[in-house]
Amino acid sequence: MEQAVLIREKAFELYRRFGIRSITMDDVAGHCGISKKTLYQHYTDKESLVYSVLEHMVQKSECQCTEIAAVSENAVHEIFMSLDMLQAMFEGVNPVMIYDLHKYHQTAYKRLESHKHSFLYNITRKNLERGIQEGLFRSDMNVEIITLLHLYTISMTFEQETFPREKFSLVEMQMQIMLHYVYGIASPKGMKMIEKYKQQHLKQTA
Repeated sequence: MEQAVLIREKAFELYRRFGIRSITMDDVAGHCGISKKTLYQHYTDKESLVYSVLEHMVQKSECQCTEIAAVSENAVHEIFMSLDMLQAMFEGVNPVMIYDLHKYHQTAYKRLESHKHSFLYNITRKNLERGIQEGLFRSDMNVEIITLLHLYTISMTFEQETFPREKFSLVEMQMQIMLHYVYGIASPKGMKMIEKYKQQHLKQTA
């Protein structure tokens, strides 16, 4: 494996467990089994390493979301497949990682916000429009408002003041928020689909 990629992956392991602020470049070098000099040959400072970690997460997420939209059976199935992806992505992630991004690494955080307001906005809106066309979602909703509301709700899960990490897990919050969302937009036909995919999801995660 290319050394820069190995460093990025090892750094992510540390950031997801302990947050970003508490992890120094010395910690990353030690975790990788390399010297600090070697680390700085690939990443000039902590900011560049954090940005690399975040950029990889964003690109991976965008690829997975695009593939899910292409292979899913319908709009409801797409949502549940996305839920599976999110839960796998955030399994074991300390929410303080996002808090640290916001407070101490503005360049990387702005990239995350750009991802949310551009890619995630578009794919969420397309899913809503798809569901309406398939008769699975209500046709009387304002698609733009519901899209923005859903993205804001997802962002709220990282607010420690509202959802302290000692009390709530990201995986459980994602499940509850997604169910609240999909039940709110579903038509009677869509409700039946929700129950079908919900049972499949629960069996997979049992």
